[in-house]
Amino acid sequence: AEPAFVCIVLFCAMTTVTFQPQRLRLAASQLEVERQRTVPELPSALSGAWQGSESPPVLADPAVAETIKGLFPATYGVPTVSLGSGAAINPAKGLKVGVVLSGGQAPGGHNVVAGIYDAVKRSGPGAVTYGFCDGPHGLFSGNVTKIDDIMMNGYRNTGGFDMIGSGRHKIESPEQFVASREVCEKLELDGLVIIGGDDSNTNGALLAEEFKKVGCATKVIGCPKTIDGDLKCPPEIPVSFGFDTACRTYAELVGNVALDALTTQKYYHFCRLMGRSASNIALEVALLTNPNMCLLGEEVSENALSLKKVTEQVVNMILKRSKAGKNYGTVLLPEGLIEFIPEFNDLMKDLNELGDGMKEDEVLRKLSKENQERWHFLPEFIRAQLLLDRDPHGNVQVAKIETEKLLAGCVEKELERLRFAGEYQGSFTPQYHAFGYEGRAGLPSRFDATYCYCLGYTAAVLIAGGKTGLLASVKNLTKPVSEWQCGGVPVTALCVVERRKGKDKPVIKKAVVNLSGTMCQPFHAWAAIRDRVAIEDYYRAPGPLQFDASCPVSLDLPITLCLELGGEAPGLGPPKTQPKVFGSFLYCPRKLNSRSKLQQWRAELVAKKIQETEQAGVKVACVGLPTRPSLRYDEDVMKSVLPTTFGAPLVEVKMGSLPESTGAPPRIGVVFCGRQAPGGHDALIGVVDAIKERSGEVLGFVGGTGGLLKGFAEPISDIVDQYRATGGFDLLGRLQDRIETEEERAGVLASCSKLNLDGLVMVGGTRTASDTVHLAEYFAAKKSKTSVVFIPCGIEGSLINPFVEMSLGFDTASKVIAQLVANTSTDGASARKYYYFLRLMDGGTQGKESTSHVTMEVALSTRPNMALFGEYVAAKSIGLREIVSKVADVICARAEDGKNFGTVILPEGFLSSVPECRLLLEEIAKLPMPCTVAEAFEHLSEFSGALLSSFPSQIQQQLLLSRMDNGEVHASQVAAEQLLAYLVEIELKGRKANPESSPGRKNKSYKGSFSPVCQFLGYQVRCGMPSDFDCEYGRVLGSIAAVLAASGHNGYLASVSGLAGPSDTWRCAGVPLSAICSTTDTGVRVVPAPLKLQSPVWFAWSKLQARCAVEDLYQNPGPIQLSGPSATRKAETLIAANSQYGEAANYVKTLEELGKKLEMLRRACRPGCDASFAKVANRTLSGIEELVAMVSEGPLA
Repeated sequence: AEPAFVCIVLFCAMTTVTFQPQRLRLAASQLEVERQRTVPELPSALSGAWQGSESPPVLADPAVAETIKGLFPATYGVPTVSLGSGAAINPAKGLKVGVVLSGGQAPGGHNVVAGIYDAVKRSGPGAVTYGFCDGPHGLFSGNVTKIDDIMMNGYRNTGGFDMIGSGRHKIESPEQFVASREVCEKLELDGLVIIGGDDSNTNGALLAEEFKKVGCATKVIGCPKTIDGDLKCPPEIPVSFGFDTACRTYAELVGNVALDALTTQKYYHFCRLMGRSASNIALEVALLTNPNMCLLGEEVSENALSLKKVTEQVVNMILKRSKAGKNYGTVLLPEGLIEFIPEFNDLMKDLNELGDGMKEDEVLRKLSKENQERWHFLPEFIRAQLLLDRDPHGNVQVAKIETEKLLAGCVEKELERLRFAGEYQGSFTPQYHAFGYEGRAGLPSRFDATYCYCLGYTAAVLIAGGKTGLLASVKNLTKPVSEWQCGGVPVTALCVVERRKGKDKPVIKKAVVNLSGTMCQPFHAWAAIRDRVAIEDYYRAPGPLQFDASCPVSLDLPITLCLELGGEAPGLGPPKTQPKVFGSFLYCPRKLNSRSKLQQWRAELVAKKIQETEQAGVKVACVGLPTRPSLRYDEDVMKSVLPTTFGAPLVEVKMGSLPESTGAPPRIGVVFCGRQAPGGHDALIGVVDAIKERSGEVLGFVGGTGGLLKGFAEPISDIVDQYRATGGFDLLGRLQDRIETEEERAGVLASCSKLNLDGLVMVGGTRTASDTVHLAEYFAAKKSKTSVVFIPCGIEGSLINPFVEMSLGFDTASKVIAQLVANTSTDGASARKYYYFLRLMDGGTQGKESTSHVTMEVALSTRPNMALFGEYVAAKSIGLREIVSKVADVICARAEDGKNFGTVILPEGFLSSVPECRLLLEEIAKLPMPCTVAEAFEHLSEFSGALLSSFPSQIQQQLLLSRMDNGEVHASQVAAEQLLAYLVEIELKGRKANPESSPGRKNKSYKGSFSPVCQFLGYQVRCGMPSDFDCEYGRVLGSIAAVLAASGHNGYLASVSGLAGPSDTWRCAGVPLSAICSTTDTGVRVVPAPLKLQSPVWFAWSKLQARCAVEDLYQNPGPIQLSGPSATRKAETLIAANSQYGEAANYVKTLEELGKKLEMLRRACRPGCDASFAKVANRTLSGIEELVAMVSEGPLA
């Protein structure tokens, strides 16, 4: 066996065979380890003695049979093979088989290799499996690696193709066919397995033909792969592998986005999904999530719809929803939608003929009248893109057109026309999402993992039987795995003929969405419900992929596959009840039985766990010592501004039976203030459960702080249980997060007084915390009986302080983001040609208060090549040019090792941490709005103007978009990842052109390739189905808040310590909000907590970052698990931060133990104690006197 890291070269007649070092997996998450140890089940046809029988093939198109026969004279007519019965298959010796991963990545590819490897190993002594590196190119160039147990076991049940890499090369020239044969002969291969899509397997059939024609002993078998779902030939090939996992990954994100739309009721989310030639993914995701509209390219083509007609369809839906008071929604579309529009292709053809470099008026003069009309219909930004973006051949780059933005732009333009005509009075605010790369390399679903393993095993058995020119087939999928039927179908029987470049070419016919005839059941299922879902909100959140066998949906088949195999379509249920109208908000609670199967199972599971493990109720147990702010503060200012809550005592809350109440049953109000975060509904459940113990009532304010100001409240005690363990804030909704003025506080007081509330629970982040403490003081000054209490909730994690170890929702959101980052990193390591720049929704958007807690958690969970942190940049005053240079240095170092791929992550507000960019943002914030780019240059300083001019035009425009309600630039609107990638590309080009231009640079020259892909991860995660941690944490926080509010603790926050431990060891408390406030230039408020650069969390990343930069230490934490061992996994930052407390386990327990020690010392040093002992104790305490004085210092320096 060749050593893993030794390069061995074999020479044959014309082709060199080079054994490459194994690409061993260097790291793995807890879930990956669990999955690696899982062995998929085999059908009885494969697990027993190998047998096979033959039958005549069924042709895809009998009309072209003679043409196909002429193209494949040697392999045409080979029979279909069924395994499990018939003649025995007994290879004379151990098999030698080579594997090629071809084309784009699809989840499950590694399991195909695992199935091949295990079957080959079973074939006998001397068996060996080879992997050709980086696709077909590795085959004809002879780049190969030997797969052994260590290598294989590291990739079982994992996503991506990074084990041996993939590529999109084709074996086309006679020289490449000869070279491929020579490599196979030199390695003495019995078989070659091509794992790929329709083109790759057609290429494999040509290889099989060539090999058989010249007498090469190597047999060629294919395995059907493509996430697009366009390689299926029922009944033999019912589905391609990877389709299920990709669709479920996208469906999780679309479901989250739909809940986000329902929560704020102000956005239309346009979601572009993979699928250039077919809309199978879009249809599958639509059936899983019930969006308001799903456009199918096949339907557009069938009805010859123009772009204008497609736009009218969307506009009509929006008009109907607007009349129903709904100015929000979700629209799905395949990435290849515009390529299904004939007239758009005609326009592109004319533009290509005109060439580039022309101005718009010149273009218009030369276009036909029809194309002039089509041109004018396009949004202005699309027209500008078509004029500027050309490929090296001068053609318009249609593939770079962001279809979702094109469609939304056309819709917006038409709605404005209707508004001007008085036919539309609604609002239209689009958000754009492109879901693609993150779905190609995720951990395969249980179905894909099993299906792929069986495909690979089948391919190896077919080779053992001496078969060639077949595509591995596994069918009967609705039955138990043991009854699945395995075999092989001739590729030639699946081919049709297309005319390409003047020649007849065999191709496997693409499987598109069938609108009629056989296999049209999925489309008809969608057509049957789309009119209802267009107007009513039947959104389903399918939730994350599950792997634990105890979860009943973990082995579900794709919906479209089930329908094609005779299954029933999932129904919508009864019509929705009429919503209540509260201003611009609609209140329409949803029943649990209207949700996804996973959601229903999960809600019951969580409720059962609570019943089995918890004592009912919580109570105030004891009152501690007065508190002080954890940050430095001006004591006089604090006492003046917060006279009621400053220095109030810490209140411990313990689980147990509630004491008998002598007063009236409490009435508590709850409002969602901050931006949505997973676990919010569970916090409501905690409030309701605690108040029910006292026979009280809970009212929810509809529409967030806006509803609070207007008194829009509804009883939620009887409905909230239907929202257990669900994402989003859609039960009550939310919008603006602000209660700052005297008038606003008076409005809240009026609402609470009118509703006779004993307590008000406010849920949100740092801004809500600041508003809550001042509102509590206002209520106290007005002698209100309403106690105001705060629940720390926000995905950004910037509320971290001694009393808030983690904010509610951070755990779930960071884990969902980590899954997407890891999937994308694996995709990059598989294709080995992309650099992914990923901007993450994180804390803060302005100045020094931008935080990077989510980025740190994701970095520790996934180990990208580079993570940028705003706090570090701000602390070190690192300029933009230096940042760009550092990123380029990493890219250059990786290029020297032959790695032209990688992943860079950065927080949402990163630009505001860069000194010169912060200055630019401050100046832009002072500009009168609206403001054009040209007008901005007139008002900016010379320095800021020069900086802005160095940015690409789209970034310039983003900086001048609508502001936040505080007047600042909205960070989420500025694509910092695109700016960074743009500047890095310029830097790398400079290094190529002038390698010696920068003396002292670590990497003076650059010879690699750089293809950046940019994405923002935010809206698709903040309404995710909450983790077990967030479910329990939210419920406990809600219970604490309810008891504090009902017992008159005004101005308190709910606090839980010891979160890194089991929930039965958590310490619950009420903490005065003043204890987390500080005095600032803008008043007393809760300041977002920055990532500490001298902390266990920072040190944890510091130990990894150098290796991550140059090695591939990627690990995939995978989708959140709701049962099984991984369901209890805690956040990496929580574990690292908690390590500082040692055995004490948490902050509250540390203070408690410290108090005991001080009391013990006080008792030991009472008058009459030994003099020597008193002297030693005094000397010891003197050593920390200076530290105590410094920490106790109140006034700001």
